[in-house]
Parts: sequence; structure tokens; C-alpha cells
Amino acid sequence: MNVAASKVSLRGWHVFAILVGFFLTVTAVDGILITKAVSTFSGDTADAYRKGLAYNQTLQQEADQNRLGWHENRTFDSKTGRLAIALTDENRQPIEGLLVKAEIGRATTDIFDRRFDLAPTGNGTYAADILGLSEGTWTLSVTAAENDKVVYRSKERIWKQP
Repeated sequence: MNVAASKVSLRGWHVFAILVGFFLTVTAVDGILITKAVSTFSGDTADAYRKGLAYNQTLQQEADQNRLGWHENRTFDSKTGRLAIALTDENRQPIEGLLVKAEIGRATTDIFDRRFDLAPTGNGTYAADILGLSEGTWTLSVTAAENDKVVYRSKERIWKQP
């Protein structure tokens, strides 16, 4: 057997075909990933431009809230879906008479978002039952208003256990 005859030589058109095949594969995979990302993205914020314009006002509201010195103690019972939020002032005295509302949703989509009111249960505690919440991580945003003015906001993640 002739060794020289059995050798396959790599020619210029082979290198070109390999290079074109590589870039076509990369482009196809990128196209699939981009299509999936765009089709599943629900958007971060409604009206982000206007919220960006009001950013200094948002910072001022946060500074005002920090000056209040309020504290929040949040409990969530995964089995019953009971959410309780206790609000106290800087002296750890309960804060009564607030209108407390909350919104719960997933961090990556707005499909499961829900809004609800928390009812006062006494001693600065406000509670609600969140029924039908599936397991996993949820983002909970809470606002407390006094005389129709929001005086307290918080945003935390909670975990619904299986």
C-alpha cells in the first residue's frame, strides 16, 4: 500500500468550508437564543422613561422614609399562605391606622402578579392570606399610606416552600 496515496491533503477550499460551517453554526445558535430571549421577555418596568425622569423624587421619598426610622417585621407561612407585616416606629412602638397594600409577583415575568390589601389585626400588624401561591421565590412589594400619602415602601423576596 502506498502511504503517500492514502494521505488526505487539506486544501484551501476545505479550510474555507470549515470556516463557513463554523460561522453558520454560531449564527444559527445566536439566532435561536435571541428569538427565545425576545419572545419571553415581558419587560422590566411599565413607563420606564417617566420613572427615570422622576428618579430624584424617588430618592427624596426614600430619604424621607429613612428619616422616619420605621422597622418592619415580615412573616410568611408557606403552608397557609398567611402574610403578616408588623410596622413599628423608631422607638419600636406599633404604628396603627395605615392603609397597607401589597403586590406579589415573580422576578422574571408579570404573568402571576397580584395586588391585595392587608387588613389591620392590631398592635401595628397588618395581614392577608395569599391563596393559590405556587412554590418558589416571589417578590413582595409593600406600600403603607397615611392620609392618602404613601409614607412607607419596601420590597423583599419571599420563599414559598413546596
